[in-house]
Amino acid sequence: MQIRFSTFRTLASMAVAVLAGLPRMVAADEWDSCVKLSDQLAVAGCSRAIDSHQYTGRSLARLYARRGGAHQAQGDVKRAMADYNRSMRIDPTYPAAYNNRGNAWYHSGEFDRAVAHYDQAIRLDPKYGTAYVNRGSALGAKGDLDRAVADFDRAIELDPKDAEAYYNRGSAWGAKGELDRAIADYNEAIQLNPKYGRAYVNRGSAWGTRGDLDRAIADYNQAIRLDPKDTKAYYNRGVAWEKKRSLGAALADFKMHSQLTPSDQDGVRAVKRVSKELSRAGAERRAD
Repeated sequence: MQIRFSTFRTLASMAVAVLAGLPRMVAADEWDSCVKLSDQLAVAGCSRAIDSHQYTGRSLARLYARRGGAHQAQGDVKRAMADYNRSMRIDPTYPAAYNNRGNAWYHSGEFDRAVAHYDQAIRLDPKYGTAYVNRGSALGAKGDLDRAVADFDRAIELDPKDAEAYYNRGSAWGAKGELDRAIADYNEAIQLNPKYGRAYVNRGSAWGTRGDLDRAIADYNQAIRLDPKDTKAYYNRGVAWEKKRSLGAALADFKMHSQLTPSDQDGVRAVKRVSKELSRAGAERRAD
């Protein structure tokens, strides 16, 4: 019956920010159809722009990197990798392509390869804050927490309003058992982004680990308000309710968790455990 923390988080491809800057020779509507649309629509938009043969050099590399990010967001890692590779061949000095391919390796669990790609992105652009956050996430996933914290520190130096950097540094502090520092960083992340559900989950986990169950439950409540399908928030709130001996509330949360994530055996066991405790308590009351 252990409260869970959410894991480190890499940033998304940051398509609009990464691809900002309209090439002078290109029609704005074609560029926008790649850069500004959702991932689902961007694949077609980027393909049209690429097939127009109006783009060369860095501009073309950006289009391939953006399309790769859209493929990756849709779960098509093979096509994403192909687009990142093409982007790198066209412009080997474009850091976003290395960052994005690093994200693909990260989500595949290939953390050493991810770190190598983030290294290259940072060599090409030493002020690339996103790459520092992502490399820190990969290092944290590898258990190299001191280097992870150093990367998050650098990202925050570059952008003191980067909520992701504070969230990830909080995760590193939490993994190191530095709960006060973790809570302080989650506070910063939430202040910068009040809708940051994962930060509420992790701050709640830190409060719960410290034994402050009421604060933990308040944070899980907010996480669930922001995302009614946040399975970690339901599970952790269930743990907190169980520790407070509010078994009916705990059972309801564990059941919701199991409904959302039926493959998670911890949830299944929690439902059985709390159901058994409630049955036993009911039998004792009837006996009295």
